[in-house]
Amino acid sequence: MMTNETRCKKALVNVLFYQAINMSKEELQPVLFFDEHATDFWTLEQCRMQYVRDQLEFIHGGNLDDEIQETWNTVFKIKWKELV
Repeated sequence: MMTNETRCKKALVNVLFYQAINMSKEELQPVLFFDEHATDFWTLEQCRMQYVRDQLEFIHGGNLDDEIQETWNTVFKIKWKELV
């Protein structure tokens, strides 16, 4: 049985994966945590998988905490207003 935390992490990986699927190698290279020249010889699939790993690391590092909280508040305030 999956915990809620594990489910949320896997859901995030799923979202990031599908985001990467819709990106070309040229779009992925500048946002990877590797020098573009190092990734020139990588396959598109390798770039996509690394993108998911890098984004997950970035998020786990707390780099989006303020933005995440702002989005959370926006989404659930709107939902709350609709329920009232």
